Amino acid sequence: MGAITTLAKRVNTFAKDTRKHHEEALEGGVIAILPGDPVLTGALSDLLGIPVGDRPHADLVIIPLGMADDATSAAREAAARARQDLRTLVVVICPDARRGAREAEVLAEPDVTIGDLVFAPDATSEASLAAITDGIIRVLGAHKVPAARRYPPLRDAVRRSIVSSAARESAVAGALNWFPGASASQLAMVVKTGSAEGHQLDARRVPEVAAAVASGLVIAAVARGASRVVPAPRWLVRGAVAWGATVALAAATERISHQMGEDNLPADPRSALRSLLTRVRKGRKEKS
Repeated sequence: MGAITTLAKRVNTFAKDTRKHHEEALEGGVIAILPGDPVLTGALSDLLGIPVGDRPHADLVIIPLGMADDATSAAREAAARARQDLRTLVVVICPDARRGAREAEVLAEPDVTIGDLVFAPDATSEASLAAITDGIIRVLGAHKVPAARRYPPLRDAVRRSIVSSAARESAVAGALNWFPGASASQLAMVVKTGSAEGHQLDARRVPEVAAAVASGLVIAAVARGASRVVPAPRWLVRGAVAWGATVALAAATERISHQMGEDNLPADPRSALRSLLTRVRKGRKEKS
């Protein structure tokens, strides 16, 4: 009876945490690109999927700064927003040879810091998208999940950021022999990545959350067992197992999400789990 009560409490905690993480993904994350050079702002808008236009209640305002633009004007705008405790990112488009000079021009304003800047060679390439999205994620902080939900081009970078953070947190928790903490980080990771990709919190998310719960129940036993066998400090082994399990869980839930697309998922939890198990058995048979 005590075991059943403990399991019921754990399931109730997971349910509450799942709902909390998803609700956080629905709030904020609004980004706007300030109008500037039409060609540059249009290119950034196309690259990021973010509209051009000043939005007073935006969580982040992007200020484009091209080679022909006045750096002083951009710096003053960023400084004014900094004094109001508003998030701003100056996207500096320039070749590497000009980076130092442009950086000095923008940082001439005392309220602008290097964290308010991101540099990219152009506003069209994949490399530029990676650099700019990393800067957006850095500045947005906790608002990165709802931002990814709103703007699909940010989703891959946000997913990588969430998984990286969760793996580090799980590794620390595992090293400290605090596996409930590792389990909580894994659950948060699974819910946040799914919510960032625009998924609703309903029966269709059951396979992903079930994978997180199962991982949390198994990881402690595996890590503690390995720490007694592997010839290395126990804290190191436990941390490594927790880190690896988190990364593997992220890959597994991503496959589940892609294989069981929203349009193909059943509407109730039992059918969702049944469908998942059928797919797993089918995959094993094909491998055999």
